[in-house]
Amino acid sequence: MASGVPTLARPTARDVHVWRIELLRDADRYVAWLSPTEHRRLERLDGTPRERFAVSHGAMRQILGAYLGCRPVDVPVEAPYGQRPRLAGLQLSLAHCDRLALLAVAVTPVGVDVEATADAATDDLLALAEATLTPAEMRRLLATPPDERARVWLRSWVRKEAVVKAAGEGFRDRSPVDLDVSAYRVGGLILTDLDVGVGHMAAAAITPPAVRIAVRDWIAESS
Repeated sequence: MASGVPTLARPTARDVHVWRIELLRDADRYVAWLSPTEHRRLERLDGTPRERFAVSHGAMRQILGAYLGCRPVDVPVEAPYGQRPRLAGLQLSLAHCDRLALLAVAVTPVGVDVEATADAATDDLLALAEATLTPAEMRRLLATPPDERARVWLRSWVRKEAVVKAAGEGFRDRSPVDLDVSAYRVGGLILTDLDVGVGHMAAAAITPPAVRIAVRDWIAESS
């Protein structure tokens, strides 16, 4: 992708683009692409959180620049702390975990979440499940063989995160124990599980008329 050249066609009303962003990169080369607000947030971070933030937000700007035909630093995207990024004409959702980030781009509200499967392997799984699953979801979890429960719980969790992001909410606004995501429709949203590779679990919540999701790998510019 060359800066300043529109090399990506925007999603249509029926399409959602989800970009896989590997976070194991040299974070410093992305810093120059960030906005003043993002720079201020970066200054408050250290170590791995700083690297993840720089790469994920820098990559987001590079991808959006390819849609808009402008340099990453010139992309007019706002990313308020604790809120999904905003860009006129496109709906965005950005999520990241250990070494992978996902950026969803659509023309209707969208939410995406990704988690590392290793993070669900905890001795406190049942207590965590009781605090995050509806009673019906909890019954289904307890009916699952113990060695499969971590993945079942994590699948529910990424779906819940995707739904609240698409709705423009957070779990400060809506308790996860009140949100059942066992079906593939929640309110006006369609839930889709995403295959993003071994070691991760992900889901997207999309708004009709969007019906198709294309998962793509983002490759950084060399300059």
